[in-house]
Amino acid sequence: MATIVAFGIQPGQAESGMGGTILKLTEAAHQLTIIDLTNGSLLNNQQSEFLKKEAIKSSRILGIDERITLDYQYFELENNREIRAEISEIYKNTLPDIIFIPYPAEENPEIKIAAGICHTSLVYLQQYNPAFLKSKVFYYFAAPLNYFQKPAFVMDISREIEMKVEALKCYESQFGKNIQNSPLFENILHLNRYYGMLIGKKFGESFICKDPLEIKNIEFAL
Repeated sequence: MATIVAFGIQPGQAESGMGGTILKLTEAAHQLTIIDLTNGSLLNNQQSEFLKKEAIKSSRILGIDERITLDYQYFELENNREIRAEISEIYKNTLPDIIFIPYPAEENPEIKIAAGICHTSLVYLQQYNPAFLKSKVFYYFAAPLNYFQKPAFVMDISREIEMKVEALKCYESQFGKNIQNSPLFENILHLNRYYGMLIGKKFGESFICKDPLEIKNIEFAL
């Protein structure tokens, strides 16, 4: 059983980018924690409380063990010592085998900041504690923006897509009461169809890693 941490800028982002993969991991009895780097609030605390309730519903659907939502507003996110200290404590408490981070696309400065916080905090710990050198880092596409990066691998989520949609339905504040009418939802679904097509499946979620992946048996790649 692996210990896994998945980061998102706000509640709902990890589900949008890798909700099907999260379900695969929890169903395989891996211990998974989601860290929302902000509460998603733009102007008021009422919005953040609503998002937290939506996140609880979504977490139950996907079988997430624990979810931590930090008390920062969306546009307050900065790669500073305070938040890096919080992330370092989370790393120390969880000792993750695998870390999922939003891919730092140039088109979205908030995602770049989020990725920088998560990566910098880990690199600092690796310098002083060899235990963290074993942590594998994977980047997922956090939003269907106008960019393309060749994935290192694509996860088949054809079986999990219905439950991913159910989890996203929890976020009425982002997709509205009828998710089928949401352009954002349609973009996510189109992206999952596209990556599924690349591997000959109906739906897929793509990931990037900077370090080479070890494959112990070539049959694993078939």
